[in-house]
Amino acid sequence: MNLMIHLSLFGVLAALLVAVYIYRHWLENHDDPYIHLHNDSHDDSIISTQTVMGRRLETVDKVKTGLIVAVIVYAIAIAAMGVFSAWNSSNG
Repeated sequence: MNLMIHLSLFGVLAALLVAVYIYRHWLENHDDPYIHLHNDSHDDSIISTQTVMGRRLETVDKVKTGLIVAVIVYAIAIAAMGVFSAWNSSNG
């Protein structure tokens, strides 16, 4: 049981989580914050673009939530492995 491999994988997961946060922030900055309620052809394209952007943000939020859970659970598992290994080495 090599702890460095698990810590490296944890670092990759944490970096991926940071990348998802940055991507979500970038999506929010490139979104149109105004609500368009007119019935002309220009607003129809903006409304459809906003709908697509909203779906994309929802998908990114689901991925972000899953990654947060994975990072936390993996960190707890690594900590438990470290404690178990330290406990076994002190008893031996």
